[in-house]
Amino acid sequence: MTMLKVAHCSGCGQVYQKNIRNLCQDCCRSLDDELDRCESYLRRNRRATTEQLREATGVPVKKITAFLKENRLHLASYPNLTYPCNSCQAPIRQHHLCCSCRVRIISDLHILKEQESKKASRPSAFQIRNAAYR
Repeated sequence: MTMLKVAHCSGCGQVYQKNIRNLCQDCCRSLDDELDRCESYLRRNRRATTEQLREATGVPVKKITAFLKENRLHLASYPNLTYPCNSCQAPIRQHHLCCSCRVRIISDLHILKEQESKKASRPSAFQIRNAAYR
């Protein structure tokens, strides 16, 4: 006897037979339709911005961002498409953070590393000694 693996669709909550996309058939079709609308619009309007794409297709920016991050829409082909930085929400075209956020985080890490090395070089206020080492 074969057991079917089922789950709740993250898109609509409906019970479905598990698949690679982790969505029910209706949500898969809807997602594919949204991607097709985006691709169709971008074929005619290569220089469209993310906001223009949203307005023209009705696809939410969050889904457009997911298409871009999953490489289903290729940024190299569309020079004005961007998605928000994970830290400050500034528009970016690659990675997860904009340059200024990356620089800030790296400098903060260097400062923390210096502070930790200074703390490690100072003798501690007390020491516990093992009687065997006396």
